[in-house]
Amino acid sequence: GFFGRINYDYNNKYYFSASYRRDGSCRLSRESRWGDFWSVSGMWHLSNESFMNAVKPVLNDVKIRASYGVNGNQPGAFYGYMGLYSYGQNYMGAAGSYESAQANPGLKWEKNYNLNIGLDLAFINRIFVSLEYYNRDTKDLLYNRPISATTGFLNYLANIGQLNNKGVEFELRTINFASPDFNWTSVLNLTHNRNKIVALDGDMTQSIEGSWFIHKIGLPYNSFYVKEFAGVDPMTGKALYYLNTQDEQGNYNKEKTDDASKAQAIPYKSADPKISGGFTNIISYKWFDLGLTFTYSLGGYSFDKTGTLIETDGSQEKSYNLPVYALDRWQKPGDITTMKDIRDRNVTTGASSRFVQKNNTLQWSSLTMSYNFRPEQLKKLHLSGLRLSFTMNDLFYWSTIRQERGLDYPYSRSFNLTTNIIF
Repeated sequence: GFFGRINYDYNNKYYFSASYRRDGSCRLSRESRWGDFWSVSGMWHLSNESFMNAVKPVLNDVKIRASYGVNGNQPGAFYGYMGLYSYGQNYMGAAGSYESAQANPGLKWEKNYNLNIGLDLAFINRIFVSLEYYNRDTKDLLYNRPISATTGFLNYLANIGQLNNKGVEFELRTINFASPDFNWTSVLNLTHNRNKIVALDGDMTQSIEGSWFIHKIGLPYNSFYVKEFAGVDPMTGKALYYLNTQDEQGNYNKEKTDDASKAQAIPYKSADPKISGGFTNIISYKWFDLGLTFTYSLGGYSFDKTGTLIETDGSQEKSYNLPVYALDRWQKPGDITTMKDIRDRNVTTGASSRFVQKNNTLQWSSLTMSYNFRPEQLKKLHLSGLRLSFTMNDLFYWSTIRQERGLDYPYSRSFNLTTNIIF
């Protein structure tokens, strides 16, 4: 690779930067090996303007910044562009080889075109705010393109389609206390991201992926594709589904049926959260430090694969344990519930919105306690620095699935003791 950068600063007020790099990768053919990547950025240090002097005691610092550029991703496979042979297909005792990978000499870099606009503020040297808007277009995505099995292959690595991600990032950092012996800093951040598919392969407008995902132009990449659950018939205990057949205008038929085979699967919800982020506190008292980090995710959905196994359809009650919420199943006419009669032998589909669940989460990610040895202690040990730290990860996990369905999915905790020594 080759790389160059230019930085310019005028009077500590106006900043400009430009970079260019040209990279080559042997994971691509000679014809497509090289990629050109560049960026331009600028910043206006607004608080250094003379007209800002009047508000500086309160609004200490203001920066406005923007950047635009392109970077690239190379294939994860070392030989993804090559047609390959493998051995092991022996025949009648003789060694044999076979074609194991389809060639694609036109395979090239995946490229990301990024726009960022940001604002940084500082108030009374204690409160720091950062707000950023971004827009990213990802083109020539690296993807295993499905092909007919009659070719002898199921897929090959290719550049397909375009994705767009846009959103905002916010960070609030506060110095709550600052003294020689005691300091406390808090950091709150959140991200809102909106993802959508802009283009697929050629004229293709949608692709069904696996049992319950769809890739469709205009929708988020992680969109579920399921039959829409309409509750349980209080008189019969059978599961109901919306037909969701479409008319010429594309409107869905919301009539209900207890025959899952008559219902049509539709794009339904997305796994992507509306907001995610974290909250961190860093506290120090003399030679002791304490750090606490919480993370959260709101507005996303997940597919409860386990639910498709433990919510019996009437034919598997001897194979699987039932979930605790089976206690609220339909048992007699008039029961109002969301779990059907487990004696119903009308086998339903696992690809149902019944198993698409809200996935709001809150996690106590880590707790770190540290002790820094004092100078007199270090002198006796003939060391320049010594720090002992104990970290606990994943102390607590809460989710709407666990609360609403009464399920206690396991999660792992870890404990680490570390020592940093400076001689």
